[in-house]
Amino acid sequence: MARVSASPKTPLSRKALALAALLALSGSALAGCGSRDTEDAAASSSPVPPSASAGESSAATASAAPTTSPEASPETAPATSPAATDGGAPAAAACTADMLSGSVETVPGGAAADGIYRALVLTNTSAGVSCTVSGYPGVSYLDAAGQQVGAPAVRTGGEAFPVTLAPGQSAAAELQESVAQKYGDCQVQATASLLVYPPEDTASLTVDHPSTGCVNADIELLGIGVLQAR
Repeated sequence: MARVSASPKTPLSRKALALAALLALSGSALAGCGSRDTEDAAASSSPVPPSASAGESSAATASAAPTTSPEASPETAPATSPAATDGGAPAAAACTADMLSGSVETVPGGAAADGIYRALVLTNTSAGVSCTVSGYPGVSYLDAAGQQVGAPAVRTGGEAFPVTLAPGQSAAAELQESVAQKYGDCQVQATASLLVYPPEDTASLTVDHPSTGCVNADIELLGIGVLQAR
């Protein structure tokens, strides 16, 4: 039997084989890349549990925390009662001119070189109503026609304390009268009474008290102290 020998490979065949091998390697590389890309895509496309937002976390924390009841509002303090006197009763209202009568009393040993010291007395004449005086009354001379004469009384000092007057009770203030004639420029005028304003009152009462005043408004003949209990 005749032996057939293989024909030697031509250069073209070798090129074809090399090209085929190169294509096979390229395909394998592309397949590997495609596989990794597919895995990456699959990994990126797989759902990831969303993290709780800050608001949801806060809400969850708030819902988990025990609920505290609102603080109780403080009890309303009871209304304060009116100021009380030493006896515990509410303080009486201020005495007004229509509740009072007045008088001037001579004080034993009240005469002095520059004048005389007397007491102006105010008495509660109201029917069954107590009232309070505190401080200085206003005092001026009046002539027979009821006109003011000279300057009003100046305050002579002293500490004021409220004095409650039940009906019939009195308070007194020191009244100082200077001698009108000792002032060389004094225009002397006879006076018939005193005009008296109780403390904290704009109404007045008249107290009989004949004396001598100065018409000059710059000469101060009268001095008055604070009202005190008798």
